[in-house]
Amino acid sequence: MDAPEHRLNNDELITLLQEGNHRYFSEFTNRYEKYIFQKCKSYVKNKDSAEDLCQEVLIKVFLQLPGFRHEARFSTWLFIIIHNTCVDFLRKNKKKVHVVLTEKLADEVSSIVDYDEELPEEKTIEILESLLEELSHEEKLILLLKYKEKHPIRDIQISMGLSESAVKMRLLRAKEKLNKMYAHRLKGPV
Repeated sequence: MDAPEHRLNNDELITLLQEGNHRYFSEFTNRYEKYIFQKCKSYVKNKDSAEDLCQEVLIKVFLQLPGFRHEARFSTWLFIIIHNTCVDFLRKNKKKVHVVLTEKLADEVSSIVDYDEELPEEKTIEILESLLEELSHEEKLILLLKYKEKHPIRDIQISMGLSESAVKMRLLRAKEKLNKMYAHRLKGPV
């Protein structure tokens, strides 16, 4: 009787793929395809486009995997590929990147801005979603990595090729900008 096959952990699987063991790509796909599809669908809201983008991300991962250095979490590196692929698709199709805030993320983002407790939560979420669309690609990415995806500063730093202080500064500036925009929006017609 054969011994049960060892289930590879994510690091082992990535290393085997980097070493050219392409037969493990189907296992990689089985592990990550649903996650990639869900992330893509959260950007494009269309099942067919999300499926196409998922396949594009898988191809990019396969091609770029030799450059992954294991200094940051793989999930951070993967999220950046997903984000950039979806944003590129939306730009090519002249659509805005729309970030849908879950209640949990809305709470995180609300902690960034000077929250107006008199405003209904639904209206606050609507305003914050709108304001996130107005941020630059980098500002949005860094906020999503930190507050939506919960990646540590070190992983963001390595994945974006920035110093730790640069990530912290850009995060601070993005939060300050979002806060100013939120305050300005509250003063104007709502």
